[in-house]
Amino acid sequence: MKKTIFVLLVLGLLFSFNVYAIDNSFVDIRSKIFEEANEIKAHLATSKDALLLSSMWDSCLMAMRELDAYFQMLGIFNTIKEKDISEEAVVFLSKWLSEIKAGSELNIKILDETAYPTEAQSATSIARIKNAFGELNRIIDAELDKISLLRKSIQIKQQ
Repeated sequence: MKKTIFVLLVLGLLFSFNVYAIDNSFVDIRSKIFEEANEIKAHLATSKDALLLSSMWDSCLMAMRELDAYFQMLGIFNTIKEKDISEEAVVFLSKWLSEIKAGSELNIKILDETAYPTEAQSATSIARIKNAFGELNRIIDAELDKISLLRKSIQIKQQ
């Protein structure tokens, strides 16, 4: 009987962690950017806009790597005991997010100013990538708001 309860408890915990990962907006946007990168890659070999698509594919990969690094930082950050969280750690997270946002804003600006696709599929990819980077920026803004509240609470606690 105790084994059954223990197994159910462990399965419940594992399921709850998976539900959190599925609900995480950063994971969702990373998946969306990954899907866009795969579509671009599939279209790359036959497109007349190969240089433009290659650049967009690189931008997608870079954004995914930056988000992966942020996930790793959060993993490290979450190992810090609540009483030991320093303002420097919070500032580091917010600066990393700001850099990701600056990169995605630059990607949107470049696509707005220099993208002259010759194929309809390329134009569709540009619109979807710009949308994904815009959504990423909105998610980052919301996360930066949360982090700023954490930073304020740490400053108050230190006083």
